[in-house]
Amino acid sequence: MKPSSTPTFDNATFPKCEHLKSKSSIDKMFAKGKSVFVFPCKVYYTLSDDIEQASVPPQVLFSVSKRGFKNATDRNRIKRQLRESYRLNKSILMAENPNARVESIAFVYVSRKKEPYAFIERKMKAVLYRLKEQYTDSEA
Repeated sequence: MKPSSTPTFDNATFPKCEHLKSKSSIDKMFAKGKSVFVFPCKVYYTLSDDIEQASVPPQVLFSVSKRGFKNATDRNRIKRQLRESYRLNKSILMAENPNARVESIAFVYVSRKKEPYAFIERKMKAVLYRLKEQYTDSEA
């Protein structure tokens, strides 16, 4: 059986179609998007004007500064932890709101030290709840 290529919030996967790779989308998000800060991440996001055109679930980008972590293995480990915690908790964005308007999200890791996975996952939940609050408040 061939797996379904359509992304959903039901299964905890993170397929390629959910990765944010478009340079123009990334530039637009950092220039005109909104942001939320929950240590150790600063989260930039854009909301879609047209709900039908918005990608569900949103496309996501993870970034760790080379200045803060010189070793690539450290940066890759942190990005892997961020991706895993997002993958397991992304259903928070859809809970009770099937008309999600978040189009793209960028998680920028700002801490200067490697945090344990349990801490990162707890903060990922907090930032996803705060992000959900932000866009539901902007709808009302």
